[in-house]
Amino acid sequence: MTKIPCHIKTIFGLPNYQNYVAHRKRKHPNEPIMSEKEYYMYALKERYESGKVNRCC
Repeated sequence: MTKIPCHIKTIFGLPNYQNYVAHRKRKHPNEPIMSEKEYYMYALKERYESGKVNRCC
C-alpha cells in the first residue's frame, strides 16, 4: 500500500498496519505477524464479509 499518513487512513476507515504490528509485538510476541498485504486483505474481508458494514447507502 502506498505510504499514506496514518491519520488520513483513519479518516477513510482503512486498516492501520503499524498499530496491528505494535499490538502483535506487545501482546503476542511469539506469534507470526501478517505482511501488510495480508493484513489489508484480512481487514477488507472482515469489514465487508462480516455483515456489519457501516455505510450511508
